[in-house]
Amino acid sequence: MYCSRFITVILFLFVFGFRPDGSAESAENPDPEWRPSPTGAALRSLAFPGWGQVYARQPLKAVIYGGIEQGFIYSIYHRHKLYNYYSMCGNEDLADFYRNDRNRMGWYLAAAVILSVMDAFVDAHLYGFDISEKLSSSGGKTGFLGSGVNLVISWITP
Repeated sequence: MYCSRFITVILFLFVFGFRPDGSAESAENPDPEWRPSPTGAALRSLAFPGWGQVYARQPLKAVIYGGIEQGFIYSIYHRHKLYNYYSMCGNEDLADFYRNDRNRMGWYLAAAVILSVMDAFVDAHLYGFDISEKLSSSGGKTGFLGSGVNLVISWITP
């Protein structure tokens, strides 16, 4: 329980009190010269839950991924305690159940970590990507109903 609170406090400090470039400016006005390294974001996310997302300036994702990974870590710990308890008591059926459940949670944790690392990597690559409404520089309307996107469906019949 103490470890879970410690991880939560550290994650909170990373999200709200830590700037990756050491500056004191707000996250709404990022430095146009600074760009996060995708490899650095991936390695940070691998080292500590949510750190890569904080580095890529995605604090909400950091809290989400950190909470998911922390939940799986606690679940593995709790199921391991139950496995040890029931194996010492001699109840092998419940011991096997909790051992299998613990191992399954370990696989879920591995999947969550891989997803977090990939998300941090992609966020760092897409840092500063323009998401404005203007998608093209052409002034005229093109495509189906002027949307600029065409969809062509064709069938090959024998």
